[in-house]
Parts: sequence; C-alpha cells; structure tokens
Amino acid sequence: MQGLLHYPDMNQSDQPSRVTLSPQAPVEFRNHCTPEFLRELVPDPGIGAFSRYSPLAADRQLAALGKVAGLPWSRVLVAHRGGRLVAYLTFHPPEADSRWASLSHGQIFELGGIEVARGLRGLGLASQLMNQAFSSPDFDSTIVYAQALTWCWDLEGSGLGMAGYRQMMLLLFGAYGFEPYVTDEPNIRYDRANLLLVRLGPRAPAALVGQFRATLIEKGEES
Repeated sequence: MQGLLHYPDMNQSDQPSRVTLSPQAPVEFRNHCTPEFLRELVPDPGIGAFSRYSPLAADRQLAALGKVAGLPWSRVLVAHRGGRLVAYLTFHPPEADSRWASLSHGQIFELGGIEVARGLRGLGLASQLMNQAFSSPDFDSTIVYAQALTWCWDLEGSGLGMAGYRQMMLLLFGAYGFEPYVTDEPNIRYDRANLLLVRLGPRAPAALVGQFRATLIEKGEES
C-alpha cells in the first residue's frame, strides 16, 4: 500500500469514537483491526483504489486492508457504519525495497493509506482517525512518514486542482506534527507536487533521527 494516500477530510474534530451523521446507523471507529474483523465488513462504493472508483476497486481495497492488518508491526484503523467500511487509515513498516527498510525495526512506520468514502467527506472522519492514531503515545518514540503521491489523489472527486489538493494534504498532516522533507527518493521526485511528509516522534531517539536524515539524499545533492 505504498503511497496510497487518497483524498482525506481536512476538518479537525475532537468528536468521540461514535459520530451520528443522519437517521442511519452511526459511524463507529475501530483501532487495531484484525483481518477477521475486516472480513466482516463490506466496502462503501465510494472507497477507491489508487484513485479508481468502482465496486471492484472498493472490494480490492478492503482485501488489501486485510492483508496489511495481518502483517507484523502493522495497524489498520477504520470507520464503519452498519458493517460498511466508510474510511480507513493504515500504518506498516517500510517495504523491503524502501531506503528506510534498513532503519531499526519497529521504530519507523509508513502511513500507507488514508481515505474517506466520496459521499462522506467533509464530516471529520479522517481527522477522527488521525486523532485516534496520534492521541496515544504509541508513535511518540518512532518516525512516521507518508508518501503523498499525485497519482493516488482523487482530484475528480475532490473538485480540487493539484495545488489545492497538495495544500489540503499539508494542512491535514501538519495538524498532527508532520512536516514536508526534501528527498531524492524516486517516487517522490517523479512529480514536483509529490510530498514526503514526516512526523518525528517527540521521544524518537536522536540516533534514529540522524539515521533517517542521512537516508533522505542518496545521490549527494538535493536538485
């Protein structure tokens, strides 16, 4: 799920873990989802996969969440309503071919995906998922990074242009301590609008932070 960053909702929310949207069933939030729990859900048709939206894409995305949930050190958080998946957030260790895979296991994580179903955006669901992830000290001694790649962005569904979408990503992630970093990582360099967003936990070891910074530029230059 590398770089799978879809259109999140930028509204900040301090709502509890249950949100009533309408006379329908309330939206409930769940942290540390197991593959077994995820298999009990059905995806909202507004969930996409790599900016593609169809019933098949939604099914594929839900299946991918189950696989992530079964990986060591990984975490899946979801919002669901009446057994229907309406939003998700995932974390996992760097992929084996990533430049960050050599860093201490369990101390660096990729925020691999965040999305809210198209019909439920603007209601604070993405912020609630981020609140649940970062309000606890779980990531305080770690580094979390996200590869915000333009080819995953739902520009059509958001109604935003490239610049507006990029700014929205900066605002949402910035509210949780993420900052943009310069890197020569090829996926990030592929498009000038791409972002590497990084959160250095307040108790992350200095040695870990130094190792991470040393991996940002591998070719000896930033341009």
